[in-house]
Amino acid sequence: MSPEDLTGFIYKSHAAALQLMQISTRDRDSLLLEIANSIKKHKNAILEANTLDLEASRDMAVPELVLEWLKLTPERLNNAIECLTQLANLPDPLTLHVGINGYQRVPLGVVAFIYEGFPQLGLIAAGMCLKVGNTIILKGGNEGTNTQEAIAAIVQEILIARNFPEACMSCVPKGVTLKELIVQEKYLRLVIPYGRPSFVQQVSKQATVSALPISMGNCYLYLSASGKLDFAREIILNSRKGDPDAVNAIEKVVVHRSWLDRSLIDRSLGEWISNLRKQGLVVRGCAETTAYFRQFLEESHSEETDKPSQILIDQSIESEDIWGQAYLDETIAIKIVNDTEEAIAWINQYSSGHADVLLTDSLSERDRFVSRVNSSTIFVNAHSRFSRCFKLGDSGNAKIALGMSSLKTRGASRYPGLIDIYALTTTKQVLTNSWMQ
Repeated sequence: MSPEDLTGFIYKSHAAALQLMQISTRDRDSLLLEIANSIKKHKNAILEANTLDLEASRDMAVPELVLEWLKLTPERLNNAIECLTQLANLPDPLTLHVGINGYQRVPLGVVAFIYEGFPQLGLIAAGMCLKVGNTIILKGGNEGTNTQEAIAAIVQEILIARNFPEACMSCVPKGVTLKELIVQEKYLRLVIPYGRPSFVQQVSKQATVSALPISMGNCYLYLSASGKLDFAREIILNSRKGDPDAVNAIEKVVVHRSWLDRSLIDRSLGEWISNLRKQGLVVRGCAETTAYFRQFLEESHSEETDKPSQILIDQSIESEDIWGQAYLDETIAIKIVNDTEEAIAWINQYSSGHADVLLTDSLSERDRFVSRVNSSTIFVNAHSRFSRCFKLGDSGNAKIALGMSSLKTRGASRYPGLIDIYALTTTKQVLTNSWMQ
């Protein structure tokens, strides 16, 4: 496809977005429900297409992590269907007005969702865009071509039957490279990349269009002097149960030095780490952590069996760069700090910046941490597990989100943290002359 043809392709999405803005909220919501029902009806066909992708990907040297993301189980597809249904029942965010001379929320226009694996996320992203009046262009990896095309064909059939513009949802034509797509500034308004951190960073750096990257992994937990070990273990394990991806998985734990002093007496921290290993986690540590628990190992020599106790630290971290990288596996790393100030500085330097956790009983420490840690979302004595479709409070209202972004996002006007339907809109100011008031 020539550059001119690609521009023409995106223009069709732009023109469809202008039409979509004129369609009523009721009709857009009805469309989402019909798409959800059709996806449910054709579930087996989608799963068969996914099986073809999985078989082909084994010959394409696709990384095991991406293969796991690509796998579309009935449960994962049902979750996407539930998200579409919940979206249809949400209030229209475009009805938000602030006074006569205030602001009105409006759609962005054309959004490109670029992703590795996760075929169901393309469906959720499409639903979110249609809800607010955006059109969407999908570009998944080559590993998921059959699944993406099967889903897109079902959606486009509904669009045509309902007299919606077919270009409300489209897949990038074959032969168009990623780099060619993300520089289409004339009609493309937003690029949302999702996948491995290296992939997301590549797209974000090369895009000349506003980018809203979805962050994953490398979340930090700070266990302060007054925090609770048992609760820290619960949060760490719970954060890793997200399906298909643990967006807010705690991968790094910053521990106040006082816990080492306590462990000289009651071995609490050593037993805590041992328990994490029994749960299947691989534990790495800074040089100080490794040295300390080597001593712990020697002192824990069993007199009954005459065998040393279980190794606690699997590997020492020699390079500081590792602290800023996501593992995206069953590895967790521990860093010892002298005080809260050092913890804050360390987290600000190395965290991904989308979700960090503080465990403390101190109000002053909480206030310092919250005000100074540069993260989009901070969990204080709370679980960080992320869900794309969840209920809010006693009202039972649903919240749908593609993922989470950090405060380091470039170029996009957005809702911090959660990438929800509000993040896919912008505002325009309406100024009215006094004689009309």
